[in-house]
Amino acid sequence: MKADKLFIVLTVFSIMAVHLPSASASDCSEKVVKRIKKLHKTAMEDYDQMEFASARKTLQDAIAIARREGCDESIAYANVLVDLGIVYITDTDNPDETRGRMMFRKALSVNACAEITKALRTPKLQKILDEERKKSGVKCKAGGSTVKDPDPDKPPVKVNKPDETSDVDNGPEPQKIEHSVPDETMGGKKLVLKCRAPKAGVSKVAIYYRKPGQSDYTAAVMQNTSGFTWKVEIPAADISGAVFQYYIAAISNGGKAIMAHGNSGAPNIISITKPKGGSGPEDEDPLGKKDPKKDNNTFTAPTSTHSKFMLKIGGRYGAGYLSTSMCSYYHTPSNGGATDCDSGVHVAQAGFGAGELGAEAGFHYFISKSFSLGVDVKFGVVNYSGVDDDSNPATSGVSGSWYGFSGLGKALYYPLTDSAFMPYLGGVLGGGQMWHSWEVDQTNGVTDIFGHGFVMVGASIGFLVGSPRVAFYLNIDGILILPEQTTFHVDFSAGLALRF
Repeated sequence: MKADKLFIVLTVFSIMAVHLPSASASDCSEKVVKRIKKLHKTAMEDYDQMEFASARKTLQDAIAIARREGCDESIAYANVLVDLGIVYITDTDNPDETRGRMMFRKALSVNACAEITKALRTPKLQKILDEERKKSGVKCKAGGSTVKDPDPDKPPVKVNKPDETSDVDNGPEPQKIEHSVPDETMGGKKLVLKCRAPKAGVSKVAIYYRKPGQSDYTAAVMQNTSGFTWKVEIPAADISGAVFQYYIAAISNGGKAIMAHGNSGAPNIISITKPKGGSGPEDEDPLGKKDPKKDNNTFTAPTSTHSKFMLKIGGRYGAGYLSTSMCSYYHTPSNGGATDCDSGVHVAQAGFGAGELGAEAGFHYFISKSFSLGVDVKFGVVNYSGVDDDSNPATSGVSGSWYGFSGLGKALYYPLTDSAFMPYLGGVLGGGQMWHSWEVDQTNGVTDIFGHGFVMVGASIGFLVGSPRVAFYLNIDGILILPEQTTFHVDFSAGLALRF
């Protein structure tokens, strides 16, 4: 009896295993393959223009679509993997042969006959591909590719999807977000997106999309138009470039996303086409190539994906270390300056003395997203005081303020470039004269100033917090000042940074 029951159970599971759907190449439609090939073409055009980061990102988007739509066993998918491997290996800024080899292995696991196109083939790349083919143990069978893309002449499998074009929704409540991703949209025109989402436990539905030239997502709340249908209009100004990336999330009453269609790492992607017969930004060639329809021989360089310049304006204050060898600037027998000090007033006990209080302005140029070169100009005032006592040269009655000025060249590195918080660190080299105040007569409460210069060398650390255009900055400079009255100075500054 037990054996009969076991036989029945195993039979049921066998039938289920045979009839359960799987994400195989048969689920991949020709429509999706065309999108993958279009993104692939766009990426390699960027690659031809040495825009490695853009090419890599577009190829990764194509891979995400292929995996989500069941096209990860197609020739188009394998070809994208091969070219992504090439981008990794040949990137002049950040070459990564390890990842390149990994992409080659993945491509060969899909298509043992995967090859590098003639236009991109080099002895080095071909050698690496051959090595990975040998390690993988795969062989290309006679007759060419081991896989095929969907047959365009074969009618696609019909899938029942909600009618998102209707303004009336009388359908049952869905259990998840139902949404059809459009293949393409026209640049420079508003984009209307709809979805169906459940209402149980959902306070709102929002779409998160990337504006042109930005890596962060912008949120827009969708409106419930009828039943379980939600709708949003994306402004025309935000529809430009090669692709539009977005995902949809249902938010609970507690403010948490409880379900989504797409995500930040693998967003939905819509190809953007140029307006027919139109003019404006969408008619411009994003790759900077010549338009054969226009009678000119000009060449426009590719548009940069990051701000090139930064202007800093802020306040500053610092302190410097004074040793007992340092001499008071005014309170000397000859009142001739610190360099003439033999028996003048020295620092009694070494320590940090108050520095200048003032302002700074900086101008920096970004060589890349991660590196900048610039100059920070510092201006400040330090006070000193004295009492009238002719019998004591240390209390000569001199009092007032003294002004310092310095210019510091900086080379800075930013390890995080695509976030609201951008820390940085780097080196400092410059010059000028800086002043510090110190008490030279405790009995009479007399303070004097100590001049330091004229060479300044050190390091800088800090961070930017805000948007890619406007941010608050906090900066700390550690500076060695020499040779006149050599000291170590720590300078704190904060203010606004404007990027353009």
